[in-house]
Amino acid sequence: MKVVIAGSRKLPEGKAPFMLIRFLGGLPDGAVVLLRRPYDQGKLPGNFEQDVEALCDALNIPVEWHAPEPTILNPGRVSVYIRDIDMVAKANLVLLFFTTEDSIYGYSGTTHLMDKALDQNIPMYAYRVEKDGRVERVGEHDPENAFGEMVPTAS
Repeated sequence: MKVVIAGSRKLPEGKAPFMLIRFLGGLPDGAVVLLRRPYDQGKLPGNFEQDVEALCDALNIPVEWHAPEPTILNPGRVSVYIRDIDMVAKANLVLLFFTTEDSIYGYSGTTHLMDKALDQNIPMYAYRVEKDGRVERVGEHDPENAFGEMVPTAS
């Protein structure tokens, strides 16, 4: 099983929801978490992705990093969108975390991942992380409810 986990770059450090611990601990043996790296290879991944990597490391869950690979046909930012499409195509499940502002007002790279999961009919769950750390599920696409109890809830 491969799971994309992504969060808005506007989420503050240390806000990877604690509910991820329960979810990650329930993944089957051999599961791999797919995380995004930025276009600029000199930059570190976002705070959220770094927090998820630390949780995965503590739970001995392998992480597969995906960075954009610019080409003549897909230069610059276009390569970021291609990376997202490729990541989602490899996934069995997509979990996304947004700030309140992003979930209401904005289009972002995390929103692009949501769109690609919908386009490819991959089960996807979206969560809003409030400034106080509360988490609320704000959207989903799981036509077969294939993951039942594995899907984290905001309880």
